[in-house]
This record gives sequence, structure tokens and C-alpha cells, in this order.
Amino acid sequence: MMKFLSRDRVRLRANGCVICLRPNFTDEMECLHMLISSDISQNLTTQQLVKIWAERYKPQISFSTQHHFVSDALLHMISPEGRQETVAKLHRSLIKLNCEFAAAKASELYECTPLATSPSEVTRIVQCSVEIYLNLLEFYKQPSYVLTESLQDGKGDRDLRLVGLSITDVIKLASFMEPLLLEYQERHQISNDWAKLGFLTTHLNFSNVALLENLNAAEQVFVRPYFKFLEEQVALPWLRVCAAASMHDFSSPAFQVVQHMLPEVEAISHRVYMNLVRQFPKTSTRRGRLDHPSVKHSCIRDLDMFQAYLWLCVLQGSLAPIEDELVRLCTMVMPRVGATWEMAAVWNVLLIAEIMNHAWMSEQRFLKPYTNGMIRAFERSQSQFVLEA
Repeated sequence: MMKFLSRDRVRLRANGCVICLRPNFTDEMECLHMLISSDISQNLTTQQLVKIWAERYKPQISFSTQHHFVSDALLHMISPEGRQETVAKLHRSLIKLNCEFAAAKASELYECTPLATSPSEVTRIVQCSVEIYLNLLEFYKQPSYVLTESLQDGKGDRDLRLVGLSITDVIKLASFMEPLLLEYQERHQISNDWAKLGFLTTHLNFSNVALLENLNAAEQVFVRPYFKFLEEQVALPWLRVCAAASMHDFSSPAFQVVQHMLPEVEAISHRVYMNLVRQFPKTSTRRGRLDHPSVKHSCIRDLDMFQAYLWLCVLQGSLAPIEDELVRLCTMVMPRVGATWEMAAVWNVLLIAEIMNHAWMSEQRFLKPYTNGMIRAFERSQSQFVLEA
């Protein structure tokens, strides 16, 4: 599932870096009310959510501190020279080959939606994807990660700590990628075709997996956050959530609940996913059983997306993003990959229950209108939730 940015912009500024956010709309929907100028360098609420958002892209790595060569190898890998070496492995022809392979896999998955996957359309999508990856890897060459070390209590062991992407890094990366994604959208009229949205997210997911296999394990650790950022940039409305915080101060109940819950998003998604696997142990989608690694990845990403839309609604004080975007996207895409209405309904119930488990009592009362509204919005869409033959 995915959502691209559209034409009307919200401008955010951080340390001289301007990022233009564009709310989503289709030809059948009015432009969403996100046209708010926000200066990240001065707006502390927005900056706080961006800081939380940036934590999602910290490399997942464990160190064996007793081996003194570890830090030297890692320092080289994140140095300009090491980054160049990594990027050199993912040259244009290899990226094209992997994107074509990913497109073929995605086409098989969406074979019941021929308009979304015509050969000529797939070729154009691959061409755009290649350019996006090449530009993303150019950005990867820029310094971002920092590795620090200190001696542990005179024992001789070194305590290594990896600092991930900073607020400025995330804002710059989003700003860098936005024009490419907008061109992607406009060239393929993606905002008017919800079936293509699902296909394109799947294509990016498959491309990420295929490209990472060309790197060694250590290189994957550092490149994976960038690929994750790309996939989430087109699938999750994190930037809109951060921008919406500009309408609030620190004392706002809406901001306080989002600030509290945003760091819990991934933990909530993993818990809900495990509950789904237990409730639907034999259920298979077109991608495989729920416990298949690629299905797990998609489920967790989409659970993150549901939460992002919920927090966007809370900050906007409106259920419009869920009613006009999320529900419509789900009714168009989920049946095409073999997800049943029963699963979608249980998905929402489990998700909201887990969110409430993580929320404080006062937050639960505040969230009720939004969580109840989310359930009702999906219940109204049940008749549209028809599995493809």
C-alpha cells in the first residue's frame, strides 16, 4: 500500500533546507487541508516529531567490542571512500536488472489488475525506479552516520555507539527525493489510480530486497535504512504528520498523545502482526502465508501506515485522511492481494486494542472518537471489499 505526495505544498525548513510537502488527493477528492507553512527550525512541536521519525532509520547493528578491528572496519564503511565502494556495487545496469526482476514478480502478484501492470506501463515504472535508486545512492555518499567509541571502566573493551540519521539528514533526504517521487507520480498518473499504488509499493519492496542481496551483510546494515526511507516515503504520511504538529503547542492534548504514541508505532505493529498470525495461522495471500518474511514485512509496514493515518487525523482534528484515503486505498488494494474482509476487520480491532493498551487512561478517552471513527469508516466500506477471482 502506498500514497504519493500531490501538487499543493506545505513548506518545511530546517537549517536552510526547504522541503515541500504535498497533501494527497485524487480527481474525485478535494485537496486535503494541509496547506500550512511550517518552519521546522522555529516550530518545536514539528521538530520534536521529526526527531522521533528519524529514529526509524537508525542502522540495526550489534558490536563485538572485544575485537578491535570492528570499529576500524565500520569507520571505513561509513567513510566517503567506503560509501563510494558500496555504491559502486549498485551500478545502473545492475539496478535496472533487479528492478525488472522486481517488476516481473509484482506483475504476477497483480495479474488480476491488468490496467495497473500493462507491459508498457511496467517498462516506464522500471525506468523511473532506476533513476530514483541512482539518485538515492548519490545521497548515500554524503556523510550521515557517526560511530563513537569509549573505553569501558578500564577493562580494555571498547563501547561502540552508532548514531543514525539526524533530523537534518532526514529532512534533507526527504527534500532530495521529493521531486523524483512527484515526477514518478505525475508521469504515471498514480494519484488517479489506486490499483497502481499497491503495485508500485510492492515493486519498490521487491526492488529493495533484490538490490540488498548484492551487498555484503555489513553494507546492507547501512544501506537498508535509506531503502526503508524510500519505501516509507511513498507509503506512510510521516511528513504530513510532522507538518500537522505545527498547528499545536506542547500543551495540546492532540500533540501530547501523538508525541507519546509515535515512538511506540513499530512495537505496536509487531505485536498486532503476531496476534494476526495466531488468529489466521493457515491464511494465505497472493504473496504467501502471513508468516512468510515478505508478507510479514508488508503487514508491519501497513500497520505502521494505519497508525500514521490515525495520528494525522488526531493532529488535524478530522477523520478525513482515514475516510477519504486510507479506506479507499485498502478497499482497492487489499482484495487484489487476497486479503479478506474478515482479516481487515480483525486487523483494525487488534490494532486499536493494542494502541489503547499503550495509551494512558486520559489518552484513551481522547482517542475514542478517532478509533471508533476508524472502525465505522471501514465497516461502511465492507460492500466494496470484494476479492478478485
